[in-house]
Amino acid sequence: MISLTKAAAQQIAQAAQQTGAENMALRVAARVNDAGMLEFGMGFDDERTNDTIVESFGVTLLVHPTSAEYLNGVTIDFAEVSPGESRFVFMMPDQGSGGCGSSEGGGCGSGGCGSGGCGSKSVTE
Repeated sequence: MISLTKAAAQQIAQAAQQTGAENMALRVAARVNDAGMLEFGMGFDDERTNDTIVESFGVTLLVHPTSAEYLNGVTIDFAEVSPGESRFVFMMPDQGSGGCGSSEGGGCGSGGCGSGGCGSKSVTE
């Protein structure tokens, strides 16, 4: 299933504290858009029926069954993508440590998936 690096977990915990979402979990979603590209989204949310719950470095992740197939084996990191610019990066299992799919957003908001959250980025498969 999905996992976080320690750096990503620390960033998410900090964002939860800053936004008052300490008692919420982080929902991670993925889907293929009309152009056939994989999109990711993240945001603080409450648990729903049929969610898969994953614990990683003290952060609770929620995954709805419709996203599970796309997130299997994915690791979320928070890394510097260019000098002075850090983002969430979705590393696909078949791409090793190279990583792929950095999110376009800043810190996690409490709006949930699709409404800003931690942002999303289109990634070609």
